[in-house]
Parts: sequence; structure tokens; C-alpha cells
Amino acid sequence: MTTTPPRTIRLKLPQPIGRLLARLLTARTVRPGAVILPPAALKVQGPTLLYFKTEACVACEGLDLWVGQLAASAGLKLRVIDARRGEVPLHAYGDDLLLDEGGEVRRAYGIRVFPTLVLTNPSGDIERVVMAVPEDPEAARRAVTAGLGLDSPA
Repeated sequence: MTTTPPRTIRLKLPQPIGRLLARLLTARTVRPGAVILPPAALKVQGPTLLYFKTEACVACEGLDLWVGQLAASAGLKLRVIDARRGEVPLHAYGDDLLLDEGGEVRRAYGIRVFPTLVLTNPSGDIERVVMAVPEDPEAARRAVTAGLGLDSPA
């Protein structure tokens, strides 16, 4: 028995509806200056980049390998919070992965849009937040680098 891989479905909405939907989805997302005590499962011990992603996220695919390089070049710890509902080997992202199957971590940060990147310090102070990343990998990298105030890795 062979199974077909899942298809990505893209919806084109008129711009006013798309903007309204984006505002509604991001209205409760954590903002810079907020303080959220990081859940113990994240093991935050220094400046940390939280990368919220999911399996149906086209823009996430273009960031997956690069975001680790960005975090390393900026001296940040990386934590990948994966909202994946399918099966993924636990070793797929190494020790940086947290499978957020119940959604507790996403809810703590108000994440409803993927990918979302949150730059935080150990005390829970949110320094930067980047959402609504373009699907084009180069444009996504530029948006993330600028949004986080970091230099892009070579």
C-alpha cells in the first residue's frame, strides 16, 4: 500500500481580506517588551532564538537549515518549537527541538502564524518578534535578519 504525500494548499485572498486576516491572527502574538517566563521545557539559559514552525509551512522550509546558522553566528541558543502533528523522528533537529504537540508553548507566546521567530533573554524579556515571513527563501532570510536586528551569516 502506497500513500501519497500531503499537498500544500495555497489560497489567494483579496488583499484587504488578507490584511484583515493577518491582523486577526497576529493580534495576540507576543510583542517586544513583553515578559513571558520561558517554559522549563525550552531550557533557556542565555539569549535565545525561538523558532516556531509547522509541517505545512512553505516559508519554514526555506528557513530550516539557515536559521541554525543565523543563531550560531549571532551567539544565540536556538530552540525549534515544532507544531508538527505528523510523525517526525525526535533526532531530526537534535537537542534544539521541542515538539509542541499539545500547543502549550505556542499558547504561552500567542503564536498563530508560522513561521514566527522570537528573540528572548533568560528572564523572559522579549526583545524582537518576526512574523509573516515571505515564502521566497532569500526574501525570508532578509526579512528575518532585519527583523531580528542581526547580521546574516555568510
